[in-house]
Amino acid sequence: MTSTDLAGRSDRVLADSPDITWLAGLLIVAAITFNAALCFVNTHVAPINNSYVVGAEALILTITILACYRIIDQKYALIITAIIVYTTVLALLRAVISPEEGMNFKIVRDFLIPITFLLLGKGSNIKVADTIVYVATIIILFIALFEYFYLDAYLKVFSITEYYVARGTLDASDPSLQWAHGLMLSGMRPPEQGRELLSFLGGHRVSSLFLEPISLGNFGCLIAFWAIARSRMEQRLRLWSIAAGIALIILSDTRFNATFLGLGVLILLVSPRLTTPAVLAMPFVLIFGLCLAAAGAEPHGLPYLEGYSFKDRLLYSGRVLLDFDLYNWLGIETSRAPTADAGYAYVISNLGLLGFAAFWIWFMSLGGRSRYFYAFRNTSAAYFAAISCVSTSQFTIKTAALLWFLIGALSVVQNREVLVRAGARQSACEASTV
Repeated sequence: MTSTDLAGRSDRVLADSPDITWLAGLLIVAAITFNAALCFVNTHVAPINNSYVVGAEALILTITILACYRIIDQKYALIITAIIVYTTVLALLRAVISPEEGMNFKIVRDFLIPITFLLLGKGSNIKVADTIVYVATIIILFIALFEYFYLDAYLKVFSITEYYVARGTLDASDPSLQWAHGLMLSGMRPPEQGRELLSFLGGHRVSSLFLEPISLGNFGCLIAFWAIARSRMEQRLRLWSIAAGIALIILSDTRFNATFLGLGVLILLVSPRLTTPAVLAMPFVLIFGLCLAAAGAEPHGLPYLEGYSFKDRLLYSGRVLLDFDLYNWLGIETSRAPTADAGYAYVISNLGLLGFAAFWIWFMSLGGRSRYFYAFRNTSAAYFAAISCVSTSQFTIKTAALLWFLIGALSVVQNREVLVRAGARQSACEASTV
């Protein structure tokens, strides 16, 4: 028996283990909902602070690693160790160079999420993944509709502004909170901007259990892509899942997700042999393009966000990168400008360009047993590369946990035609021995 056969058998045995099955579901649901749970506690029970959030994420990650101990072989153990050591050393160097910034180990968490939840997915199975997606989608869609139609009642359950002020994310004295109406600042479109998708729905951007709309839009895009990938595998259209994903994108009014949805579907349908080279080069082309666009625009100087349009956000992202010096590109000095709307600047100033390149090569080298895996991996990678131009939301555990879990679960599933040929060969061998 080959090593591949042994690995496949090991994955299948682990996937059939009932303890990993229920624990995987519990961990994904916890990753999606713990912020909403803490918000509820802050609203109705007792005040919380950011240490509660950090502690909850650390607990979820720790349990995930322990749950995967049976498939953490030498390679994955080395990757996890390298991530912790490399990101910790860079964080320490940044604290030495810029002591006023203090110690910030958030980047350690950001890059432990992919490897740990990928392993959790590999230790699960495709049916468990489907069930998790179904249950999460139903709950999140129900809460989203409740929020849209009964906003006052929703805010009595989840006082979102108070929660983010308690966490330190928002400043209680910020005048912008007045037009947020109790939501996260991004929960209401400014009157001068208006809703981008179906304007008649009003300026309210739905957040559901994610508490902020961009994560809801990311979730909607993810489940739509998953439904399309699974539809192709089963030769049966999962129409309601696709419709639910689109509905969540519209309710959250996330223009990026609405724009990317068409490209993502195209990548899912085109042969991975054609899309893999393009996606592999995509982030580096985008980084160069952002810098080029910002260099040709006025004004220069310390980056600032000029307006609310997508073009303004792209220019801001490029301007932050142009403002970088060598220390920023090496990841040993923090950016002078905020990077919440500049994903590439955030990653590079915390991980270094070489560190990001290593992560990207690892991402694009992930292997699976079916062309559907490679199509889904490429779509996910393209999404990651594109959204990094304007956001850091792809790193939040609220949606990243599910994304990497699904990639892992899909990686151990074989092509239907491969399984059919294998079954035919086995039947032929059995017949020849009779």
